[in-house]
Amino acid sequence: MAGLSGRKVLVTGASGLVAFPVAAELAKTNEVYALARWSDPAQKRMMEAAGAQAVTFDLANEDLSPLPAAVDVVINYAVLPPGFGNMAYDVNTGATGRLARRYRDCEAFVHGSTGSLYEYQGERPLREDDPYGLHSAGENYAASKIGAEYMLRHLSADYDLPVTIVRIFSFYGPRGGGVTQRVDQVAQGKPVSVYPGVRNVHTPLYEDDYVEKTIAAAGIARVGCEIVNVGGSEAVTTQEYCMIAGELTGREPIFIENGTSWPIWADTTKMERLLGPSKVSVREGVRRILETTDQRLGNLHHVLGASGD
Repeated sequence: MAGLSGRKVLVTGASGLVAFPVAAELAKTNEVYALARWSDPAQKRMMEAAGAQAVTFDLANEDLSPLPAAVDVVINYAVLPPGFGNMAYDVNTGATGRLARRYRDCEAFVHGSTGSLYEYQGERPLREDDPYGLHSAGENYAASKIGAEYMLRHLSADYDLPVTIVRIFSFYGPRGGGVTQRVDQVAQGKPVSVYPGVRNVHTPLYEDDYVEKTIAAAGIARVGCEIVNVGGSEAVTTQEYCMIAGELTGREPIFIENGTSWPIWADTTKMERLLGPSKVSVREGVRRILETTDQRLGNLHHVLGASGD
C-alpha cells in the first residue's frame, strides 16, 4: 500500500483539524469520500475544490446506506470531543463498530484514538502497553475511546479486518489544536493555563507530519490491530514552546497554574520504527503557526519580526 494511490478511501470527520488535510492530500491520487456534517458550507467547498467528494452525513445516524457500498481504505477520524457527555459513546464507540461492520472487507481500517485513554503514569512518556484509565476532565470521552479500541480488537479478528489504531498526541497546525491555541494566546498577550505542580510535557506533531503518519498507518494495518502512539519525536513543555512563541513575537508569555487535565506525552519509539520520526521541529511548527495567526484571528497587526525567524 506504499503511497496509497488509486484507491477508494472513506475519511470520516473530514471537516476537522486532522481529517481535513488528510482527505485533501489523499484526494490528489485517490477517489476520496470525505464524510462530515459540513455545518460550514465554505469548508465543504474547499474540500470539493481539493478533489474529494464531500459527503454530508452524521455518524450518530445508524443507517449507513447513504455511504459508499464498498471502499478500499477507511480512515475514521470522526470524534465527539470532551464535553458531549453520553453522546460520545454513540459516535466514538458505536459508529466505529458500524463502520467496521459495513467495511469489513476493506484493505485497511485506520482508527483515530487518543493518548487520553491511558491511566496516569506520572512524569514519564506513555507506552502502548500502559494500562487504560480515565483522563481527568474528559472521563466520558476517554471511556468512549477505550470502548472503541476493545470493540475493534474483536471485530478485526472476527472479520479478518486489518486495523491500525492511531493514539493521537498533541496534533496541531494552522487549523487549530492545543499548541496552536496556546501560541495564539502568547501572540495576543493572553495568559496560558498550565497544570500545577508538574512539568507540562507534550509531544506536539505538526500538520505535515500527522498527515504523512496517518496515510502511512494504512500500510501497517494488521488483523488483531496494530496500536501505535503518534506524536512528535521531540518532547517539550508547554512553557518551552510558549517561550519560543514569545521570542518570535517579542511578547513575554504569561502562565497561570490552573489547568485541570494532567499533561500527557508519547513514547514514540514504536512510531519511529514503523512510520518514521517526525520531521517538523517544534520551533519550526511554532513559526509556521505564527505566520497564520493574523489570518486565523484577524486582529493582530504584527506577528513575526522582519527576520521571519
